Amino acid sequence: MRNHPKFVTKIALAFVALLLFAGAGGFAFSVANRSNSLRNLPEFPVAEYRQGDPMWSNSCYRLSGILDNIILESKNRKSYLVAITPKGERSPLPVIVPSSASKTPLQRQQKLNLKVTVDSSGRIIASDCVID
Repeated sequence: MRNHPKFVTKIALAFVALLLFAGAGGFAFSVANRSNSLRNLPEFPVAEYRQGDPMWSNSCYRLSGILDNIILESKNRKSYLVAITPKGERSPLPVIVPSSASKTPLQRQQKLNLKVTVDSSGRIIASDCVID
């Protein structure tokens, strides 16, 4: 009978380790799946946007780049205005990122992949954010 509590403890520890391993695997799968879904989107047309060409507000694009700065945070912390320098560009674009779009806090110099649309006012709005 003295060995019985040790056996139960070992089983409980093994079960907890299994749950942690499964949770980590599920998290990694969900991040990879989100990243893959962004790869299927067309690249954001930076040059056309900067020239003022009309953009379709219902079209989704992938915007990849470096987060240069968090310019403004809304009072209720539900969204952020950030400066993102797209891959292959020198100057940043202003992007509105709702806090619900990113699962982790945004920080300067992060590599981001964003799912974005352009609203009727010409603002770039992110609906999903994957940090590399």
